[in-house]
Amino acid sequence: MKRAHTVSWVIFALLGAATLAVSLLSVTAAYLDPSGDLVAGKFTPAEVANGDEEVAAALSARRGTAAAFAVAYAILMLSVALGPYRKREGVRCAFLALVVASVANAVVILLRVPLLGVSFGVGAATIPLLLVAVSTVFGLLAKNLSSRTGPPSESPAASA
Repeated sequence: MKRAHTVSWVIFALLGAATLAVSLLSVTAAYLDPSGDLVAGKFTPAEVANGDEEVAAALSARRGTAAAFAVAYAILMLSVALGPYRKREGVRCAFLALVVASVANAVVILLRVPLLGVSFGVGAATIPLLLVAVSTVFGLLAKNLSSRTGPPSESPAASA
């Protein structure tokens, strides 16, 4: 029971850390290398903007804004996973917040396929969503095991 909960919060924490790292790379690309590729090896903001510097800057700014939201999401995920969820304080609320935020993130990313006809970047939604599903299984397993065994009994020394 305890091991399943530990696996669950560790997966959430690792996902948060990985999201933070990738997001910071995206911030760097948007603000410090605005002439870099928008899509690996495909095209730069200047190429998309046909040389219009304002449009190129706007594309980089938009990428920076998206990266900023990703950084905030990662910090929130890390805070919940390493704080109340790990310590089992408000576990249900923390667990639901992590799952709902992760599913919402995936849904918004996956909407690009039916709405824009673009499948590039779908891995950015499906891989984390798969990890969230695995973590959810461990979280539910921990809950089921703890409900079967009941709360830990107190030793006489602890109650004195």
